[in-house]
Amino acid sequence: MEGSTLQFWKIQHFYIKEIFSPILLGFLILLPFLMAFFLFFFWKFHYRLWHSGKDERRTGDVAFRLKTLLMTTLTHSRFWKKGYSGLMHILIFWGMMLIFLGKFIRLFSLPFGLTDPPQSIFLYSSFVSEMGGGLVLIGGALAVIRRYLFRPYRLETQPDRTLIFLWGFGILITGFLIKGYRMAVAGSLPPPEWLSWAPLSYPISRLLPVFSTDLLNELFIWHRIFIHALPALFLFFYITLSHSSLQHLFLSPLNIFFRPLTLKGALSPIPDFEEAETYGVKNLFEFSWKQLLDLEACTNCGRCQEHCPAYLSQKPLSPKKVIQDLRTLLHEKGRRLLWNPSFSATEDPSLNELLSEEALWACTFCLNCYEQCPVFISAYDKIIEVRRYLVLMESRYPTEVREVFKNLERRSNPWGAERHLRSDWASLLGVKSFPEDPEVEILYFPGCFKSYDDRSKKVAISLSRILKRAGVKFGILGKEEGCCGESVRRIGNEYLFKNLAEANIQTLRQYGVKKILTSCPHCFNTLKNEYPQFGGSFEIIHHTEYLARLLQEERLSLKKGSPITVTYHDSCYLGRYNGIYEEPRKILTTLHGIRLQEMERTRSKSFCCGGGGGRMWMEEHLGKRINEMRVDQALALKPDQIITACPYCLTMLEDGLKARRKEDSVKVYDIAELLEKAMEDPSL
Repeated sequence: MEGSTLQFWKIQHFYIKEIFSPILLGFLILLPFLMAFFLFFFWKFHYRLWHSGKDERRTGDVAFRLKTLLMTTLTHSRFWKKGYSGLMHILIFWGMMLIFLGKFIRLFSLPFGLTDPPQSIFLYSSFVSEMGGGLVLIGGALAVIRRYLFRPYRLETQPDRTLIFLWGFGILITGFLIKGYRMAVAGSLPPPEWLSWAPLSYPISRLLPVFSTDLLNELFIWHRIFIHALPALFLFFYITLSHSSLQHLFLSPLNIFFRPLTLKGALSPIPDFEEAETYGVKNLFEFSWKQLLDLEACTNCGRCQEHCPAYLSQKPLSPKKVIQDLRTLLHEKGRRLLWNPSFSATEDPSLNELLSEEALWACTFCLNCYEQCPVFISAYDKIIEVRRYLVLMESRYPTEVREVFKNLERRSNPWGAERHLRSDWASLLGVKSFPEDPEVEILYFPGCFKSYDDRSKKVAISLSRILKRAGVKFGILGKEEGCCGESVRRIGNEYLFKNLAEANIQTLRQYGVKKILTSCPHCFNTLKNEYPQFGGSFEIIHHTEYLARLLQEERLSLKKGSPITVTYHDSCYLGRYNGIYEEPRKILTTLHGIRLQEMERTRSKSFCCGGGGGRMWMEEHLGKRINEMRVDQALALKPDQIITACPYCLTMLEDGLKARRKEDSVKVYDIAELLEKAMEDPSL
């Protein structure tokens, strides 16, 4: 081992000579200037550009933001929804981390004198760097295979990506060659035990010739500079000065850190609504600075597009394209901002010239773009701002929505039916209204569909019978209940939504309501997550949560049932918006004879029914019908019944079955209807 130790010393000796050579010493001196260079252009190219947008506070709860950042980046948790790409990304990420960790550790291995034996930490740093480089090579190879051999349709192979692959592999490979070279010039062939400390570089060293050490001492320094150090330096400049895809190395963590901490199911209100002179967004720099950061943090991976029901049904909307088009516009403005001191952020064409109205109105606000994005970027928050501008400033919206607005303004329901008819379904059941009996356990807020739509009334009736059977004392508002306003808010009519919300809040306060039960996820999400923006804070419970609780408390008796196969459709507003996935399934698996089969797109990846985002009140003129696509996904399982927990989904799925002429063989039921049929009660 004495010879081996001597050779270790010689390798470290060459390493020290490299560090203290005049040229590499110059690089160390330049390092602070390089950092200053990077920070200057970050300010010029990015920070200044974002903050040309509207101000937005995103500095609260720093500890939680840091925790989220570390958990998301270190584990790549949002990448693992796809195993291959998750593995690929985490290999590259942790490989790079280990490379830099090894370089950092090596600084502490420098001896005080050149005659000292090498410290063991030098060996460990060598091993860490080797492992890191190996992981990056494996991850990079997986990336090349995925992008060039088996490329998913959502990925675009741009010249920048190819350049990055070639550049990165070149730097890695030359690094291994240089390390092997360092071993080769140590005097004689390295001993076999070096394989443990340099498993990749050691085999390379066995292939390299050994020449005069004195000559190679100098040549080694120069070739390391030209084939390894300078390319790495040029890559630094390329990332800093261009809009390279590698900028996500620092933009993505920033976007994760500054992500919204508000409830993802709640749209942001228009600030100072009464005093505002304009509403929504017409020009690019009317977005907030965080929304502009979103545009730059996007890596064009296409996961949002892969799950967007509008895009998959051949509508002219791709959330990826929305973000990328806005990003391109932002960079065009960035060049003007950088080189023209007199640049005005208002010198900006309307976004209507960039985003077509067909694309804007195709969005169902299913939230899949945000749910699937690895770095928390959404397209829907940009779309709602442009919709608000079109509706409130220019009165431009689909013609079929005009009547809906009028009906809601006059009678607080989309159909324009008389308000006194709202509680007709409850009269035969003896359900009292709050004005008749304010001393109840919980208020049932059925919503417009359960109040006026004949099919949905059956769900309200089934739920009421179940509550009575369980001994729950409940009441309704009757004719004093108004539309929650969810649809009109997502269409963009914030003014009408505000009026509807404030009217309902006033009524609920008048009767001292504390706890509200609703069987519509749209009402549930609006009352729970958006009414607090207007001072209406109540305990809101969806009927799937409540029914699951009643079953758990054994307040309902169930009978034996015939075996049937069912599949459950997750409502976007119940699932992705509010994370309610398990309660409906607990109910279904509790019922006797039920065999639950899951569709391919389920839970957080559930496919929208097509009725969200105000689309319930608009016609589908372009592409395929989203509800029919969802029905096809369900029919692939050959179920007896399709179960849901949303009146919008119930309507859309039944229409889809009729279009497929399957309405007689396959039925759609709300989960409350299924539970009522399964209850042991001869009177039902």
